[in-house]
Amino acid sequence: MGDKGTRVFKKASPNGKLTVYLGKRDFVDHVDLVEPVDGVVLIDPEYLKERKVFVTLTCAFRYGREDLDVLGLTFRKDLFVANIQSFPPLPEEKKSLTRLQERLIKKLGEHAYPFTFEVSSPPSFFHILSPRGRG
Repeated sequence: MGDKGTRVFKKASPNGKLTVYLGKRDFVDHVDLVEPVDGVVLIDPEYLKERKVFVTLTCAFRYGREDLDVLGLTFRKDLFVANIQSFPPLPEEKKSLTRLQERLIKKLGEHAYPFTFEVSSPPSFFHILSPRGRG
């Protein structure tokens, strides 16, 4: 049989001038390491002109439904936030491409730019004081 292909998640800006492609939306924390988050951003250079493009990753823990977010109360905690400049590419940021990035860049053309986030692992322990142990 033929190759099934790779599933890719796509999110475009409302005007369609910027599009982000990810190979997956769920990333696993293996305790000693977290899977890197890699993808490609497709840019319309005529729209962008001399501006820069940054990709932001926010890892969040949600402990309630989204419809409960009212009156400024959110039931979510941001655990990790990172920014990477994707365009123009920084010279010192030349990293090896993943297979997904290579295939997407080949398919999307010269205006596709890769990005990779390395998510740091949480600390190995947490110190929580009991109500009686103040001090």
